[in-house]
Amino acid sequence: MAGVEFLASGPWQAWPLIQACIKMAFLLLGFKMGMFFFEGYQIRMKFRKMKEQGIPIAEPHSLVWGHLKMMGAIRTRFPKDAHSHYAQIFMVQHWREFFPGAAERPPVLYLDMWPFFEPVAFLVDPGMCQDIVQDRLQPRHPQMKHLVRYISGDGNLAAWDRPVHTLWRSRLNPGFSAQNLQSHLPALIEEVETFVDLLKAKAPADGSWGNVFQLLERSTNMTFDIICRVTMNLSTNEQREGPTELQSSMRTLVRNHVIFKNLGTLRLRLNPLWQLQAWRCNRTLRRILMPRIQEQIGAGAREPQAKTQKTVVQLATKELSNEAATNKDFDRKQYGEDVLNIMKQFLFAGHDTTATTITWAFYYLSRDPAALERLRAEHTSVFGPHPSAAAAALAASPALKSCASPPVAASVRRGNPAYFLTSAAEKNSSSPMFYPTDGFAIVTGAAAMHYDPALFGPRANEFLPERFLVPEGHELYPVKYAWRPFEHGPMGCIGQELALMEMRLTLLLTMRELDVESAWDEWDMLQGRVAGNERPPTINGDRAYRTTNGLSYPTDELPVRVRLRKP
Repeated sequence: MAGVEFLASGPWQAWPLIQACIKMAFLLLGFKMGMFFFEGYQIRMKFRKMKEQGIPIAEPHSLVWGHLKMMGAIRTRFPKDAHSHYAQIFMVQHWREFFPGAAERPPVLYLDMWPFFEPVAFLVDPGMCQDIVQDRLQPRHPQMKHLVRYISGDGNLAAWDRPVHTLWRSRLNPGFSAQNLQSHLPALIEEVETFVDLLKAKAPADGSWGNVFQLLERSTNMTFDIICRVTMNLSTNEQREGPTELQSSMRTLVRNHVIFKNLGTLRLRLNPLWQLQAWRCNRTLRRILMPRIQEQIGAGAREPQAKTQKTVVQLATKELSNEAATNKDFDRKQYGEDVLNIMKQFLFAGHDTTATTITWAFYYLSRDPAALERLRAEHTSVFGPHPSAAAAALAASPALKSCASPPVAASVRRGNPAYFLTSAAEKNSSSPMFYPTDGFAIVTGAAAMHYDPALFGPRANEFLPERFLVPEGHELYPVKYAWRPFEHGPMGCIGQELALMEMRLTLLLTMRELDVESAWDEWDMLQGRVAGNERPPTINGDRAYRTTNGLSYPTDELPVRVRLRKP
């Protein structure tokens, strides 16, 4: 009888409730799945309706697959680790394949990548790009905010819209002004000279070629040292003693945690070990940076504005006491947190893209001896025949600089039902085409536009520094607003001038002292890749291509060797 009473009053009595909960869970799951597929159906039909309205939609577009199969087929044309930029460039350069019967390449490439990504309106018209970032500035898309969330949280220049972004830009602009950056020129020269000395150490004294090494690592150490000194007067000495704990944590975040929030990254975002890694890296960054930031905030609030150099943090906080006195809602603690997030963003954006571009500049110049000699001749004509005297001449006359090629960035904005785009050519038409943005992530396609023959002339694929020297009207002269590596408008890259200074200085102090060439054969042997008839992947026959690692790092981070140039 006791056993019967136990079954009647024990856990078995709850079985009907458990069954009900299980049924409810399956019903909820079924409802969620139904809504998920209904959303996909709506997206697919939206593209079909747009096509019926005469809006160009890339073919083939499937009711089941959308553009997934089309983009997958494009991706198979390139190595597995190639950056997605190549698919975008391919669509722009071979637009007739995707828009049969069209008289010209559409200004907007609508891509249906559900369920991995939300619908994208990819802009390849410079006027339209200018419209969304300046003329009719649109709010940032949540994906853009999420991209650097694991590095700098939700409070940073990539996340804020107006008016918070405007407020912080006004605080930060003095630190990145040309005048203030010129005051940091001795520090920049010092770091670049260290970079040159370390490269020279890789070159035998007899003028022969040295052993192979990865150039990106050297460039990264240099730009990291520079951004730390300019923003916080923090000497990390990564080039000679690194990698430090600070850079290791930042590089881990850059390589593993700069991601969009979509189905393709869900596995990562649900991984507790991945989350733990991000938390540990950010804890390290806070431990190292926050005391330095607090020190700089104090210095910026105490010291009067002087003619000597000031860090970005000092200049951003020079009006701190005034703001605290006049704004009753001013939160000093939150202010410190915002500065920390912004500094982490600057450490990321202020070293990674610049280092990558410097590395690519060495590669392209080494492949084009004629362009390299013109650059060297320009340096000699401006700074004299002795390379070792260039740094002193530059410090004495800092306005003297040569040119360099900058990195590539893009902007992602949020569409809305009331916002339509029209190309400049169609605005003058009697029946202009209005391109919708509602439900789309609007992306400025800088990387693709820079390879578009319609915008950069018939030799768009070639490395041609002179395209920026020819007069307007020349076939090589880019269309207005087509060149947008730092983006345009009030939310464009705040560190543009610093990045250009670093690149110019690096080329100036390096190119007349050293020869640099890629060394794939030696690198492949070191990596044990030489086996049978297997050929390494290439793009257009070129071993160096943009990879998915970081922000389009060159293949294998560009293995090179160097030699000393004869005086």
